[in-house]
Amino acid sequence: MRSTKTIFYELNEVPRRVFEHFAAQPGYGAFARLAKHARKYETMAEDTGHLSPWITWPTLHRGVTNEMHEISDFGMDLSAVNREVPPVWSLLQKAGRKVGLFGSLHSYPMPADASDYAFYVPDTFAAGPETFPKKFESFQRFNIAMVEQNAMNVKRGLPLRDAATFLRNAPGLGLAPRTVAKLAGQLASERVNKDRVVRRRSSQAQLAFDFFFKALKQEKPDASFFFTNHVASSMHRYWPSLFPADYEAGRFPEEWTKQWGGEIPFAMKEANDQIARLLDLCDRTGEFQLVVTTSMGQEAVEERAPVTSAVTISNMARLMDGLGLSREDWERRPSMAPQYNVHVKDGAKQQLIQRLGGLDISGHHIDVQDLGNNILRLELKAENLETLDVQLQGDAVDAESIGITNMHLQDAAGANAYHIPQGLMLIYDPQDRATRPDFESHGISTREIAPSILQAFNVERPGYMSAGQGL
Repeated sequence: MRSTKTIFYELNEVPRRVFEHFAAQPGYGAFARLAKHARKYETMAEDTGHLSPWITWPTLHRGVTNEMHEISDFGMDLSAVNREVPPVWSLLQKAGRKVGLFGSLHSYPMPADASDYAFYVPDTFAAGPETFPKKFESFQRFNIAMVEQNAMNVKRGLPLRDAATFLRNAPGLGLAPRTVAKLAGQLASERVNKDRVVRRRSSQAQLAFDFFFKALKQEKPDASFFFTNHVASSMHRYWPSLFPADYEAGRFPEEWTKQWGGEIPFAMKEANDQIARLLDLCDRTGEFQLVVTTSMGQEAVEERAPVTSAVTISNMARLMDGLGLSREDWERRPSMAPQYNVHVKDGAKQQLIQRLGGLDISGHHIDVQDLGNNILRLELKAENLETLDVQLQGDAVDAESIGITNMHLQDAAGANAYHIPQGLMLIYDPQDRATRPDFESHGISTREIAPSILQAFNVERPGYMSAGQGL
């Protein structure tokens, strides 16, 4: 990694196997270019316990594992950890480097010195729409609303007020004609094939990348970060349609694999097209190098089967009301189903925990984890239930009245693939396009990536970080 302007494209959870599969397919020229010319490393997440992106990305960004940064979920109070082990973009900025950020996880709340960045747009799980510059706020408000609306199922409706404000500003933000055509094609395809609505999960990434790309070309920061989750989301659901041999024969019907077989290729094609634009920028200007990285990967969950329904907390206000909490006692925080984060006042916290213990949902319960600072994570996992019987303290209650829904899943897809420690890092330098068909023989820990970035930018690493590698 040279000491030059560097673009970090954070391609969440894509493992080596998926990268190599598509790099060998026609129509994925950007991945083929990376396979041929990039320096390629397998990475390893050394975090302990359950792996999730909200744990492994802080490790990559901060150069320490979760045993030290202790970030385990969205919505946590990061003020202390941001002081003690700040993310790499903060260290670069404070060292005088020009930094741009668009969507990297745990980048909210906005730093006090956000105006010193080239641009700063927090992740889609931000608790508010603040951005720098402010022109991105209409998009961020729309972005957050779409995340809240599309969880296990993708809805056809739009948050109209947020969409209208955002679309008025979109051309000035960098919305490209090709993206307008893609979005129009998406809406048209849904009329022909209702299944295509699931591809809206990629639409936000298409919009965000356009805005990032324009800001990148205008501001030319020393280091820029862009995060996308659209491929990871598709792999979780549709892995059996890409790699059916990973599962017991007949586990997923042939009709299902045909129905959803185009979804991972579609998501990877969008990533390929975005990376192609970045590679072309690197080649054309000679000013930038490109680093494509993940914080971990995915592989098949062999025992999985189609999931036709999942029980969800569909109305948090009804649930809290049914458990005896007033609206002033709690506040919803960002999260991803089947997990739900809430901030609860001191006086109501134990009451909520106790009453959740008395809530029975067809033999299942809502698990509670205290994340600190009065933030509780509620998790509900119940799939393929034919009936929904809810009892509170032994008394039968109507599920909908207490905010519980047995949701039919439009694609019958649960977590068919899940997280593994192995990921990848690809470094493309337009000034060194030697042929490199193989991955490097040695891997790299994700906690070594932040100090390696600092080393490349000639910024002294903090004492708590391990030494970086000369990548």
